[in-house]
Amino acid sequence: MATFFSLSIPGLKLKQENSKQASELFKKCLQEYRGDARNSPEIPEALFVAAEEGNIECLIMLIRFKFDLLRKTKMRKSIFHVVAEKRHESIFYLLNEIGSIGDLIIEKIEADGRNILHLAAELAPKEKLNAISGAALQMQREMLWFKEVEKIVRPVFKEMKNGNMETPYVVFARTHEELRTKGEKWMIDTANYSMVVATLIDSTMFSGLIADGLDRSSKHYLAFSVSSAISLFSSSTSLVMFLSILTSRYSYNDFVLWLPLRLLIGIASLCISIAAMMVAFFTSFMLKNHNGKELPVIFAVIGLFAIAPIIYGVLKWYLFVDIARSTFFRFKPRQRLLCKEVSHDHEPASPALNPAPPV
Repeated sequence: MATFFSLSIPGLKLKQENSKQASELFKKCLQEYRGDARNSPEIPEALFVAAEEGNIECLIMLIRFKFDLLRKTKMRKSIFHVVAEKRHESIFYLLNEIGSIGDLIIEKIEADGRNILHLAAELAPKEKLNAISGAALQMQREMLWFKEVEKIVRPVFKEMKNGNMETPYVVFARTHEELRTKGEKWMIDTANYSMVVATLIDSTMFSGLIADGLDRSSKHYLAFSVSSAISLFSSSTSLVMFLSILTSRYSYNDFVLWLPLRLLIGIASLCISIAAMMVAFFTSFMLKNHNGKELPVIFAVIGLFAIAPIIYGVLKWYLFVDIARSTFFRFKPRQRLLCKEVSHDHEPASPALNPAPPV
């Protein structure tokens, strides 16, 4: 049976589409091991494999099978030390469900003096960083994760030194200096490229406000004036935001909120100014050709000139969404998972998998 259980451990790494079958197989293995769980090294091994891979389904089944597995350590690290280092936030938030025992688990210290905050201060695995677009947003995510782990530790752990006499803050600064530099360059380049567009729109719309030869009595003239003013105001706002990015200090804390927020406002203002500029151009053509005889030609010209701004707006839209999601939709604990079975069909929990009460 031990061989069969060991063979099931690679199933922890299966993709989501095969996880249901793997979970059923894993559940049967646990039921077979119930009578000999205390002397089975494969079960703690499976626990740490699940933690390293971020397989929350198998991890919860193991905890429900034997609650005392939470006390197990590997190289003086608990599973929560592992997930803090690997950035598996869904597993990390199980700390909110296990009560005071979680406070004892996270206070374990490695042989070299590293605590859980030291592990969170290390650079994230490459696969986690590559899932985030842009070095600045990667830096933001790293800062947010470090602060999230910082919330759960006692103040003494924040100043605790490891074997190299480094506090968690020193470790974070050392391991993330290259990423901070890349994030600064990414921010500056994005701001510079966007400033070129904002400056062109600003100068164009400023000169366009003084419009000669337009029929001021037409109902389209009000639309032209308002859209021109909105475009000028929005482009000026984006210029101010991008200039503030260029003059920033680029400290680690700046990447948490202020730099992404300024970039977010700058991009939003720039997209608004592009849309308003297109409305102003359209209404000016309508005013100069109000007899309607040249409307097909007007629409053709507007369509050709609108291609570039539309493409630019679509490309910036994805960046806008990424920044907004990273800034305003941060780490949030999931619903309580230990109190029910984790499955795709939301089946009721099996009595055989109920966790034993903590000792």
